[in-house]
Amino acid sequence: MNGYTDIPLRLLVIETSLNEAESYISTLRNAGLVIHPTFAVDEEALLDIAEGEKPELILLSIPDTPQQLAAATKLCKAAFPATPYVVLYKDPESDPETLLQTMRDGARDVVSAHDPEHLQLVIMREAEDLQIRNELEQTQHKLREAEARCNTLIDSSQDAIAYIHEGMHMQANPAYLAMFGFVDMGELEGLPILDMISPKDHKNIKSFLRTLGDEHTELNITCQNSAGEPFDAKLEFSPATFDGEPCTQLIIRNEGQSKELEQTIELLSNQDPQTGLANRQYFMGKLEQKIAESRENEVSCSLFYLVIDGFQEIRAALGITTSDNLLKDLAQILDDQLDQGELLSRFGDHTFTILSDKASTVDAEAMAERLRQLVDEYIYQQTNITCCIGVSLLDQDISGNQEFINRAYHAYEAARNAGGNRYSLYDATEMQASYGEDNTGDEARINELIQHALENDRFRLVYQPIVSLQGDSREHYAVLTRLLDNNNEEILPDYFIKHAKQGEQMAQVDRWVIDKSIAELAEQRKEGKKVNFFINISSAGLEDEGMLLWICDCLRKHKAKGPWITFQIHDRELRSHIQTAKKLIEGLKKIKCQLAIDQFGASPKAETVLKHLPVDFVKFDFDLMQDLASKQDQQDRLNELNALAKSHNIKTIAMGVEDANSLAILWTVGVNYIQGYFLQEPSENISYEFSSA
Repeated sequence: MNGYTDIPLRLLVIETSLNEAESYISTLRNAGLVIHPTFAVDEEALLDIAEGEKPELILLSIPDTPQQLAAATKLCKAAFPATPYVVLYKDPESDPETLLQTMRDGARDVVSAHDPEHLQLVIMREAEDLQIRNELEQTQHKLREAEARCNTLIDSSQDAIAYIHEGMHMQANPAYLAMFGFVDMGELEGLPILDMISPKDHKNIKSFLRTLGDEHTELNITCQNSAGEPFDAKLEFSPATFDGEPCTQLIIRNEGQSKELEQTIELLSNQDPQTGLANRQYFMGKLEQKIAESRENEVSCSLFYLVIDGFQEIRAALGITTSDNLLKDLAQILDDQLDQGELLSRFGDHTFTILSDKASTVDAEAMAERLRQLVDEYIYQQTNITCCIGVSLLDQDISGNQEFINRAYHAYEAARNAGGNRYSLYDATEMQASYGEDNTGDEARINELIQHALENDRFRLVYQPIVSLQGDSREHYAVLTRLLDNNNEEILPDYFIKHAKQGEQMAQVDRWVIDKSIAELAEQRKEGKKVNFFINISSAGLEDEGMLLWICDCLRKHKAKGPWITFQIHDRELRSHIQTAKKLIEGLKKIKCQLAIDQFGASPKAETVLKHLPVDFVKFDFDLMQDLASKQDQQDRLNELNALAKSHNIKTIAMGVEDANSLAILWTVGVNYIQGYFLQEPSENISYEFSSA
């Protein structure tokens, strides 16, 4: 009971003697109770109180006669019908039958005015009971709201959902009625589920229903609609309640339609929406697959990196819409020229990549020249278009898809630096392998590029939506950083962050990103958008003693607020700089910023940081999402980490979500949010439709 003594209690004391009423309050306060008292010494005062804020508990002192007690009780119940009351008697010789009758009439208890400890215990108990009843009422209200939302979702769901009891239909949503050809629920109510099953499977469904328990179970079977037309379906059974009665929820998925939908979703997630070509994510996956196949078969292949010359000037002259149409037309022209089995993708804004089986230098160069001429001959609205093409052939020194791309990119650079409108074949003796290689020249070059970007705003921020699976409509975006080269081509973080750390530039990059992100966030908020940003802080940022002051200055400068921002820190970097991190996080919390742990679960003893830091979000390790749908051990690990975070009241985010199968598992596990190319690739535009997610 002591857990409720610090909760304020509005207590009405009905007592003709104000001094005695005050003594009761003192007795209760001596027990640690927080009392907000109101006194009524007569009937007129009681009626006046009834016009104002209602008390939560009444202490009614017994008048001199039973008749007066009955009248006072009646008046009290009339004025405050829903308020519990305790009767206080002063006469030790009070008639026990009278005291019992007061409890029969509704009093919560009767207490002697000469037993202060009993009075304290009774009021403590009533305070606890009152709090429990309030919590129960709130819970019931939330339950009713949740049920209403659930019913609304079920009614609008594309899945066919019904509730059955003892094999009979109780309720069904419109999708279920449409699936089986019924006009309304009146036609279906009371019909056995057996009528929905093809006669050849009646024996199977009867046997299945007899063994149906309290767990989620599935059954693949042939259903039939009201016209007797069969279709293959998967039935999912789960225990449920409907109108307070136990029953079974049945979800039926038309397997034919589901496969079509999955194919459509997969196609959309792998396509560039503007040109219809393969997108970057899909191309990189196919490139990795092609490398493995070529190694296994001991053959080579070629990669073409094609960039439109001077596209920024073209866009400035033609406008965004027209230049986008140009890219769409050019994509179609290039696609029409490819042989069967060759893959064309839109790799960047005005960058295309092609994967080909051409395995010789002669064939690859011939194809590159043919593509160059094709673009050179293309004229769009009196605008001459040219391109540069970098070509790389697969050899044993290429370790993976990223290095293959890097080689083609550097070949493209050579063509561009030679004047444009030409192709270049990668030559390891003349061209640097990649930004990621540990060679002095390359490191110096990338560090110079980073310094130039810091001084001339040559970084680009892109944004990826973080979408709720639990109905939260807040608009969260992860802020990602790209470095721009001299031709406005994006260099991804994988290339430049390593060198920024080695060159001790990472803290400066953090500051640039934070300042520009907060500026953009403030602009979005001015436009009325309820946008929140997730912004990275590196280990160098954690060690930057002036970082907190910098963040505060940026918030003041751009008139932004701390609660709009969640700063995310990599799990391993947080652990390696725990003391400086604690100091920074303490300051961030004071300005109401939130904290996310990035790559959570990548380190052992995941719970350690949750115990010692005020974490608001965890973003799961990318590796957990690789082939999640087919790997039970990863699903189990994800479930374990999600439950761990939830036990600390921390929201969870799955990154790298790239397919519908993973999405279904994440929803089942109870992950709060998702981020990944399945929703949208990182974009300069902050325009994701959260309401349609």
